[in-house]
Amino acid sequence: MTGEHLRIGELARRAGVTVRALHHYDDLGLLVPSERTQAGHRLYSPTDVQRLYRLLALKSVGLPLEEIGPLLDREDGLADSVRRHLDRVEQQLGALEELRLRLTRLLDALDGDEDSTQRFL
Repeated sequence: MTGEHLRIGELARRAGVTVRALHHYDDLGLLVPSERTQAGHRLYSPTDVQRLYRLLALKSVGLPLEEIGPLLDREDGLADSVRRHLDRVEQQLGALEELRLRLTRLLDALDGDEDSTQRFL
């Protein structure tokens, strides 16, 4: 650590991500290190570390990186975006529950006599 700044390897270890992932986030503009050494090594400030943890939290709930980027720059839209994502997940759960029910009925029919399977053909 240089002063309050972390080098990329140290940040990767502490955050549980790979150096490659941090390079990727930098390439996408999601997490650009606030400083660099004279040799060009990335240095991350405490603010950068907070941004990384927000990025990882949003990623962990399934938000795609292209949606995460704008959210990281806006505090006010974060709760609304998470709410919309929750709505999508609930819709997907409903559709999956319906599919599970249909598959269960089909399997019950297929495990039964041949006449009952004719209804599904």
